[in-house]
Amino acid sequence: MICDDLCFISQYDVPEEVIKFIEGLNVNTPAGRYEIGENIYANIEEYNTKSELDATLESHKRYIDIQFLLNGIERINYCSIDGLEELTNYSYQKDIVFYHRPKMELNKLYLNGKNFAVFYPQDAHAPQITTMCLQDNVKKVVVKIGINQE
Repeated sequence: MICDDLCFISQYDVPEEVIKFIEGLNVNTPAGRYEIGENIYANIEEYNTKSELDATLESHKRYIDIQFLLNGIERINYCSIDGLEELTNYSYQKDIVFYHRPKMELNKLYLNGKNFAVFYPQDAHAPQITTMCLQDNVKKVVVKIGINQE
């Protein structure tokens, strides 16, 4: 998992077409799915953040997530998938598996419109969580970058 200021994203192993796509976004970019390149796309979605109790840990096997906000603030809880008990079977079609909430304290990060997070297959993450008990309307970008399957 990586979390850094959005202005430093080019310092990471991010394809050039993704960086150009990100640079062209603003709060007025419509929600929807955007094809960026071969095996690379983005979903832009709008929603209200939710209670931590309503957030479920998830991970992906076929895509890396780059997540950042165009508007609002949200918290994401995260941890390694090691030792987590699956709540659902992995869906190849949707590239997602959900996990039961572990008994341990989870790591927390906050997306605020100035930073980004990258989640790899080993990173379970529970997004869309309200911060400081205040629900917020957010506009989020999730760039999905396909990875080679061994």
